[in-house]
Amino acid sequence: MHKILIFSVLIFSITLAAKEWKDIPYYDSNAPVQGDAAYRKERCKLDLIVPDDRTKFPTLIYFHGGGLRAGGKRMLAAIDTRLVASVQVNYRLSGKRAQCPDYIYDAAAAVAWVIKNIEKYGGDAKQVYVAGQSAGGYLSAMIALDKRYLAAFGISPKQIAGVFPITGQMSTHFQILNERRAKDPATRDFLIDEYAPIYHAAKDTPPITCFAGDPALDWPARVEENQLLIMRMRRVYKNENVFFYSIPGTEHSSCTAPSLAIINRKLSRISKKISQVKK
Repeated sequence: MHKILIFSVLIFSITLAAKEWKDIPYYDSNAPVQGDAAYRKERCKLDLIVPDDRTKFPTLIYFHGGGLRAGGKRMLAAIDTRLVASVQVNYRLSGKRAQCPDYIYDAAAAVAWVIKNIEKYGGDAKQVYVAGQSAGGYLSAMIALDKRYLAAFGISPKQIAGVFPITGQMSTHFQILNERRAKDPATRDFLIDEYAPIYHAAKDTPPITCFAGDPALDWPARVEENQLLIMRMRRVYKNENVFFYSIPGTEHSSCTAPSLAIINRKLSRISKKISQVKK
């Protein structure tokens, strides 16, 4: 009970030290329409929490999981918003109103909005980081590796300071295959094509750190897919800005909290080093 109370007081104090905006539309009114425009207007919004007494702080954009067909944005308790801005994003979900690549464009549009606008809220546009868990990890990897999506909004992956996919699928996402299977039952269960992050492995990428759970506990081959992406970029393309962590004793969901703790420590150190405290 005492531990719960202490944790609640800590979260409350962090909230008091931050400013928050909810449901900000991240598509410009003149953005090209990809898919259902009405659903895009309804769904494509983000929440922004920034430190109250700092400027030039780093920002972490986070995409939720849910297999590309479920889930929603929520506050990340693991991120210390006294030091780091936190952005939680809703994107269109796979179903009757959205299909691939709608949600990938949504992820790119959200990142582009933050890079273009975060300085208005006191942040540093050169210190924007992207993370996500499961489906969100897939989306973060796709927009970092396939330049087409951010380019549609006038942004380059090079403008992202770092990417942290958490147990994301690095082959073509299973829900994309499900969408195809609804039209063609012969669609294979496993595929690496243009909608697979690993298909776009290259030397010239933003820094990428992939996280996954324990090989014995995370989803089958999820750890190995992430390892393959990182090792391919390191050994084939000589990309030295990519890393991989497997969190011992954790499975697909439970690896999220320790991964975010590692990310928070990194970004908090950056904030303390570079951000300015308002007088």
